[in-house]
This record gives sequence, C-alpha cells and structure tokens, in this order.
Amino acid sequence: MHESVSSHIDATPGTLRVMAWADPVVDSTGHPVNDPYIEMFWLPVLGPTATWLYRRLASGVVDGTADTFDSFDVDMAELARSIGVAHTSGRHNPFARALQRCTMFGAVRSVAVQPVHTVAVRRFLPDLPRRHLQRLPDQLQIAHHDWMHVTNTAHSQKGHANTQ
Repeated sequence: MHESVSSHIDATPGTLRVMAWADPVVDSTGHPVNDPYIEMFWLPVLGPTATWLYRRLASGVVDGTADTFDSFDVDMAELARSIGVAHTSGRHNPFARALQRCTMFGAVRSVAVQPVHTVAVRRFLPDLPRRHLQRLPDQLQIAHHDWMHVTNTAHSQKGHANTQ
C-alpha cells in the first residue's frame, strides 16, 4: 500500500511542491497523462476530481516545468479552485480527498511534509492493475481487454517490422 498523505496538508492551506516521480519501467511502458486510457480506465478508479488533480500535477512535470531533479511550487488553494473544488481546513475537504486518492492508487507519492509539503507525481500511469480492473463495469472490462489486445498487436507488429 502507498503512504498516506499527512494530515498536515489536509488542515493547512499553503504551498505544494511537485516533482517528477522517475520510474523507468512505468515511464517506458505506461500511459502518458493525456492518453485516453487514463480517462477511460483510471478515472473510474481514481474518481473524477483525483483524475483532474493528477493531470494538473503531471502536466507540470511532463511539460518541462519540472524534471527528475527539479520541482515547481503551486498554491494548494489556487490549484483546488482550478479543478473546481474547495481547499478548506479539515481532513475531509475535496482537495485533500483527491490528493489522498492519487496517493492511495499510486499516481502520486508523498516525499516530505516539512518544510514544504512535497509530492512526486508519475509522468505515466501503468496499465490498470487486475484488482482494479475486476471492479470496473463489465462493459469497461471488455473495452480494456480490446484496448490491450489492439495495443499488444500494434507493439508486436512494430517489433516484428524492426527485425526484418
């Protein structure tokens, strides 16, 4: 299980430092932040608010605002408003819940809480784990199977073409 987000961020408005989460395996095989796969299959797992938050955070590291060693700072209240939710005091505010879900499902991980709350965000998300896939509606499970079949076929044909 991934680390939980500290209650410090839940109760205290302020700055969130965002850095890239370098993962060579997922970075080479995963789905980029704007890939339709994220919306089609990760959204039902993360939820809509967490998906928007993930995309906002990841777009900063993908677009070059941060790289593996650099980071950028964002005001949590402004970020919350930019995705249409409040960042109020208390543990159960919508922004904190969305960040918690991103952490719980491995899209983001908490790096530090002092002196500035810092998170690392994945630039790519992996294929949906089987345990989450099994909880999707049947229609989405079938769509996922088809998606993976088409993707795997395309990759194997590309690899076969490169060996000839």
